[in-house]
Amino acid sequence: MRRRRGRRRSLRGFARGGALLVAVAMCVGCAPQLVDDDYTRGTRSLPLLEGGFDGRIGLTFLGVGGWLIETPRTQVLTAPLFSNPSIWRTGLGTIRADSTAIVDGLRRFGVDDLSGVTAILSGHAHYDHLMDVPWIAARLSPRARVLVNTTGQRTLAPIADSLGLDRSRIVDVSSFAADVEGGGTWIRLGPDVRLLPLRSDHAPHFAGLTLYDGTRGSDLVRPPRSAEEWLEGETLAFLLEVADAGGGRPVRIYVQDAVAREPWGFVPPRYAPVDLAILVPATYAEVDWHPEAILENTRARHVALGHWENFFAPPSADPEPVAFTLLPDFIARLRRAVSGDDSRWTLPMPGTRLELGRLRNDSR
Repeated sequence: MRRRRGRRRSLRGFARGGALLVAVAMCVGCAPQLVDDDYTRGTRSLPLLEGGFDGRIGLTFLGVGGWLIETPRTQVLTAPLFSNPSIWRTGLGTIRADSTAIVDGLRRFGVDDLSGVTAILSGHAHYDHLMDVPWIAARLSPRARVLVNTTGQRTLAPIADSLGLDRSRIVDVSSFAADVEGGGTWIRLGPDVRLLPLRSDHAPHFAGLTLYDGTRGSDLVRPPRSAEEWLEGETLAFLLEVADAGGGRPVRIYVQDAVAREPWGFVPPRYAPVDLAILVPATYAEVDWHPEAILENTRARHVALGHWENFFAPPSADPEPVAFTLLPDFIARLRRAVSGDDSRWTLPMPGTRLELGRLRNDSR
């Protein structure tokens, strides 16, 4: 399947992108509110594991695109953001990772140790996905490879040098990607986990406008200073498979890095159904049939939502939805897509832990 971006208006410079980001500030918090019961806090058990699966799989939501995924033998992190520069600084000033905010944010959400993480995943290279990652890899996760797209690898090169992070730990996985027609190459992340990147896309941010679109043809010579230097690159989604020690069906977790137009981000049909799909509500209205299309493709047994909250504010256990995303409308569409079964989806507050356990009808 050949990549086709279609007609998207791209805003990259300060005069255009920065000014529009500042305009977003005027609408933060304007979206209607959901009721408290629609959100999940604390720990929620999801009885999804079949047969004699040995152990549990835990997922802790760290806010924005960040999830700590823990299997019986492996830890994987999807790119979190704790630095959270304000809308004004993002649009008008210099932004960079804030090490104090990273450490404090992790502790606030109950994560004290990332030393066992073997991989940090980011499907595109915008700052809200990738800016905090090199510091985490260099200081907190010494075993982790950073798996990114080509533009992400080239953007992180000078940051890695400044942190003493070996560039070989930053891996471009674009050539390993599959699409709905198949192909791709699995990447081993641990003794019980493997990963398949998927060719995906990034929806416009609002009104057909895409901020910081584009690819990078060579390594940056200095660390990026502004949001417009964190170019998107070619977006990826991810499929994780967790092996069953007893030889049964693997557990499949789908991770969407950004809302995509169908069929971008689709899994090959032989890998459906997935047990858990992590989906993005932000910018859903900029494409047709989200979440309906990706749910039809993955046939997900359960849906967890990430990257739904206002990421221009400091990390919070009780954040507001991001501007221009009518979260109640998205939830209404999601409910219809799962036939009104509220047991099939979770809207987690940052710090929420989901635990995948055995089905209730499993006697073991």
